[in-house]
Amino acid sequence: MQHDVQEFLRVLLDKLENKMKGTSLEGTIPKLFEGKMISYIKCQNVDYTSRRTETFYDIQLNIKGKKNINESFKDYIATEILDDDNKYDAGEHGLQKAEKGILFSKFPPVLHLHLMRFQYDPITDSSVKFNDRFEFDEKINLDPFLEKPEDTSATYILHAVLVHSGDNHGGHYVVYINPKNDGKWCKFDDDVVSRCTRNEAIEQNYGGHDNDLNIRHSSNAYMLVYVRESTIHEVLEDVKSTDISDELQERLDEQRRIQQCRRTERTEATNFMNINVLL
Repeated sequence: MQHDVQEFLRVLLDKLENKMKGTSLEGTIPKLFEGKMISYIKCQNVDYTSRRTETFYDIQLNIKGKKNINESFKDYIATEILDDDNKYDAGEHGLQKAEKGILFSKFPPVLHLHLMRFQYDPITDSSVKFNDRFEFDEKINLDPFLEKPEDTSATYILHAVLVHSGDNHGGHYVVYINPKNDGKWCKFDDDVVSRCTRNEAIEQNYGGHDNDLNIRHSSNAYMLVYVRESTIHEVLEDVKSTDISDELQERLDEQRRIQQCRRTERTEATNFMNINVLL
């Protein structure tokens, strides 16, 4: 079964969370990835407000007609007025004109931003991909989008850029990661890992047109992973050998042994040649 990246992420985190239950690691997944938002409806002519707190593991940002992350977040928390035939039923207060919106109350240490490049098109009755230019910075501040300030600033550093190449019918995923937050980016393309520049990882994945050739790029960022600056050393801390279970260590050692055997076979193969003798 082929999963959309966002769907796969949710399934993976759910599986990991279930596996950790009853162990010393229970609660690690929500601690790292869970944020909270408040959906509210506030009546404008009577003293009545409905508030509901919801948790999230990623945020879906509308990018159509938006220039950058800041504009998308403003769109996300934009209010809607419920009036006329769409008034809010406020119980004993009856139908009321009201303001509907969303506020963020907590951002997580690791923030996943899903850029909604695939959206339903009613004209074609199908999903289409938007390859429009959308900019994202290496460092962002989300304090303006919080209902109340948190204990530490909601400043985030870009950790990974997931890129989709193709259209709504199919394509290929590549991910760019800055593993140690030292500005040294790596490109992960299936089983091939290589060094790349910051420009390759960020600016070249904004999407849009090529200024010189006027060619629209079909390869662009689809999901962004940011790490909160105040927790970055904890989140990206090196894994100690004592943190790895014996069972997992055995599997890692076996994998290294297999890889070493393959490297040895390839090296030895270069020492031989095939000679065809015609008699």
